[in-house]
Amino acid sequence: MDRISTKRLTLLVFAALVVTAASAGALDWPLRIPIDLSSGFADYRPLHFHGGIDIRTGGRVGQPVYAPTDGYLWRVKTAYRGAGQAMYLKGDDGFIYVFGHLSRYAEKITRPLLARQLAEQKYSQDIFFPADSIRFKKGELIAHTGQSGLGGPHLHFEKRTADNRPINPLKNGFDLSDKVRPSFLNLFVRMTDDSSLFNDGRRELTGNIRKVSSEKYVVDTVFYFNRPFGVSVDCFDLMRDGGMKKSIHKLTLYYDGQLYYQAVLDTINFETTRSVALEYDYVRAVEGQKRVRRLYRRLAPNPFSGGLGPVGVYGLFDEKIGRHEGKIVAEDESGNKAELTFAFVWGPVGSVLVLDSTVTGNRGADFYFQPVAEYDRFGIDSIEVLRANLNGWALDEKSEVLGYEDGRLKVQTETASVERALLRLRLYADGGCVIDDQIFNGITARGKPRIELEYDLLEDGLLVHLHARLARASKTRLELYYRDSLIGVEFPRCINMTDYACFIPPQEKYRRIDRIGYAMTLADDISLNFEDSLNIIAVGFDDEEIESSDGQFVVTLAADRFYSPQFIEIHNYRIRQRNRTALGVNSDRLVISPAAFVCRDNFEVRINLVRKSKYNQFGGIGWLDLKENKWVWLEDSRSENHTLTASSIGGGTFIALTDYDGPEISELNLRAGHSYPGQGLNIRFKVVDTLSGIPENSISVKLNGNWLPAAYDPETELVVASPLEPLKPGGHHLGVMVTDRVGNMTEQYLQFEIRNY
Repeated sequence: MDRISTKRLTLLVFAALVVTAASAGALDWPLRIPIDLSSGFADYRPLHFHGGIDIRTGGRVGQPVYAPTDGYLWRVKTAYRGAGQAMYLKGDDGFIYVFGHLSRYAEKITRPLLARQLAEQKYSQDIFFPADSIRFKKGELIAHTGQSGLGGPHLHFEKRTADNRPINPLKNGFDLSDKVRPSFLNLFVRMTDDSSLFNDGRRELTGNIRKVSSEKYVVDTVFYFNRPFGVSVDCFDLMRDGGMKKSIHKLTLYYDGQLYYQAVLDTINFETTRSVALEYDYVRAVEGQKRVRRLYRRLAPNPFSGGLGPVGVYGLFDEKIGRHEGKIVAEDESGNKAELTFAFVWGPVGSVLVLDSTVTGNRGADFYFQPVAEYDRFGIDSIEVLRANLNGWALDEKSEVLGYEDGRLKVQTETASVERALLRLRLYADGGCVIDDQIFNGITARGKPRIELEYDLLEDGLLVHLHARLARASKTRLELYYRDSLIGVEFPRCINMTDYACFIPPQEKYRRIDRIGYAMTLADDISLNFEDSLNIIAVGFDDEEIESSDGQFVVTLAADRFYSPQFIEIHNYRIRQRNRTALGVNSDRLVISPAAFVCRDNFEVRINLVRKSKYNQFGGIGWLDLKENKWVWLEDSRSENHTLTASSIGGGTFIALTDYDGPEISELNLRAGHSYPGQGLNIRFKVVDTLSGIPENSISVKLNGNWLPAAYDPETELVVASPLEPLKPGGHHLGVMVTDRVGNMTEQYLQFEIRNY
């Protein structure tokens, strides 16, 4: 039986939701066509888990939707976006069933909905109905599928508990035939402590996966670790060959056969649904890799309740030196399994062979190494000497491993410039593990000052790289400053002859960094090179407002907006001749880096407009979509007293925009003066707004002065409205009014005729 070791952290045990066949009763699928999914339960979505499953409808709208069980109508919701036209049934079995992206409802739903829409003259509604006021029997027609809201034609379907918590339909009464095993694509290993780097200067490495059979995958590389690490896996599940890829229902991580961590997509909680950014690799998801799953918790607790086990990080305790086996088992809702195995060697902090002494001669040197106490556990079968050059590391033909003398390893190097030879040992362990031991020679006390600095803001800290132009390795130092005060000193690690790296986690003393000094020496009496004009901020410690030097931008960063402290950087850049730009740019640019980072909740961005103008009321904050190369108007932008405010989910480029133009109405299917048959007449047209966008309930269609509900699809830009009854022969008047988010209105009116049948 699988267990989690008692020497690990105490398990955070979450109550498992168990639904028996007796309690659930026999359920019918809501569609009477072959069920084929286009999305799975708890798949990644921006800012939330997918709360249900998406069922294909063959690219068509109008498929009949039937009640899966006896129950009553609980809720009806209509909107331009999101799930579009949606309905909620409360089943007599105690569960809630949700249907989204509908095209129309059953008649006994349409009547009260239409009455509310007409009374309020609002298309978007959210109506709750009294218990048992509108009953449905199992198998009764309740609606038809559509493509309202976001996405193409499909049916979004959910099953929820009585307290409104979504559960996986495929594990709770809605079975599908599935004989396809899950698949693995890549394994990622990430350092999880506060300072360590791999030998190439990165915090993460990739293990290439090889498929052995339909159920077995392996990583051929045998890793070497001596610092805590966590693994992530790029994986997916298929319901059928050639079908859509969805997230794997259950992932279990074992080390040496011992259960270490488990993630199960059985249920989600709306209150913590943003923790999707912790369950999935958020940065990769933003870049399009939406199925990379973490099998460890970040330093901050992950509120997603599907994670079972301790933090999932290997190396937090006294691990045994030597070889270990890792295994990840993927299991879908039907019980199909696949497993990925990988091996690694766990070593001591520091070197396996520790430099003991050096004897230097005219033509080289003899190096003596003392093996660590657990040396025999590595099964070392051969050793090489590597020398760094401008291209990295290569076998050193001028060095020779002479073997052991009095328990010490002797290595001889023949070179006149032995003090400059950057050397390390490469150990080949039993089972294929390659251990690049620490550098033992060639790092001088002081080097040339010609060095360049680069840095990256990672999710867990600041990664600094130094690149030297001359091929002579030396000790290095970083000095971090804020407002001309030295706030800390760090010592980068030598990676090779030209590269150095240092990882710095967020700390109280590094709350603000505006300058980094660096030099190729540990001495503090040498002049430094400087990277100036920085504005690196460690957020998540306290509530604070960051204001630009000219007072134009203010970013409000409350501590509770972040799961754990992290670094971001904020800058503003001048835009000259703003009035000549096509989009009505009304400020300089605010840039927050990195472009994607994890937030528990949105934070506020405020732009104080320099020019006082009556047109500022038509302003909003735009965010630059780099993929589409266009400005996106932030939906919650608001203008007050020449100040624009909006919220953001992360970084990027922000700017103040002014929307001077109203929406465009085009492709209206009725023309002035033309005649049409009255039976089955629909009113159709397109609405396009190039900047601020179309908010809910901003499209008004009036026929002969009477308001009509008008459905709007923001993706196709199509508006459809239908007369409430067949039109009588003769003249009729149509009025269309569309208002964008800042109040610009476009109107179109015409007279048309209905001819005699």
